[in-house]
Amino acid sequence: MFGYVRIFKPQMRVCEYDTYKAFYCGLCKKIKKDYGFTATMTLSYDFAFLSLMNSAVNDYSACAGKCRCVAHPIKKTICVRCDDGLSYPAVAAEILIYHKLRDDCCDKGFLKKLLARFMLLFLKRGYKKAKAVCPELAKEIELQMRRQTEVESDPECSIDLAAEPSAKMMEAIAESISENENEKRILKRFGYCLGRYIYLCDAADDLFDDIKKRNFNPLIKQFSLNKDISPEQKNEIMQFVTESVNMTLGELANCYTLLTLHKYKPILDNIIYFGLKNSCFQLLKDKFTEKDGNEV
Repeated sequence: MFGYVRIFKPQMRVCEYDTYKAFYCGLCKKIKKDYGFTATMTLSYDFAFLSLMNSAVNDYSACAGKCRCVAHPIKKTICVRCDDGLSYPAVAAEILIYHKLRDDCCDKGFLKKLLARFMLLFLKRGYKKAKAVCPELAKEIELQMRRQTEVESDPECSIDLAAEPSAKMMEAIAESISENENEKRILKRFGYCLGRYIYLCDAADDLFDDIKKRNFNPLIKQFSLNKDISPEQKNEIMQFVTESVNMTLGELANCYTLLTLHKYKPILDNIIYFGLKNSCFQLLKDKFTEKDGNEV
């Protein structure tokens, strides 16, 4: 879906990495069972994080077994089985994927629009089922997707304003993890910061394509960019995104420390303290430095 919420594998033990992958495979199986195969095609490890967070906060038990899938037809992989821990992340993934594909239908890329429209044909039934389970979440995400379109149509839209709908979407998703009012308050702010982080990474990741296709991107206005970006501008963009992400991740980490996690804390710690920052660093390095690895 987005792909910016990742582990930092060098700092993770083998057993933790296996658990992390098992949650992803378990969620994929759960979505396929409840909502059909199509939604699994755009699933990312972002939702594995949501599954781990959901199970950790609510202390859901889980078991694991080996299974085959389209991605691993020959060799079986470890797969988590935990309806309590995976049901809500599956619903959230289905709703978010559906609306993201609807948004892709408005993209200027012909092939991207065509693929999105084709996949939506197979997602409608699953989306209606997910919407019936979490109607308020579906309503909020739909509202924020409309809001995203509105703010991006404003030529004076700032980065903070552009990031707000994504932040509010993740705020709604994270808040619904718990029924405890104190935890909901913390998770709400945690989700807001996570959504803002994702938007900042996505804006930097798509910048050059957006310039080429003349799509909206708040960084274009922020730095008065045109087709030819100077080395100085690249350095300025890298510094700005890095500072914005670091501030956002700082607040996110503060919220995270207030949560009571009953399990999977080493994996979640890895993502929060190492994975998120490393994902942004690698993205900026790949997009804004020369092929030989030296900064422009």
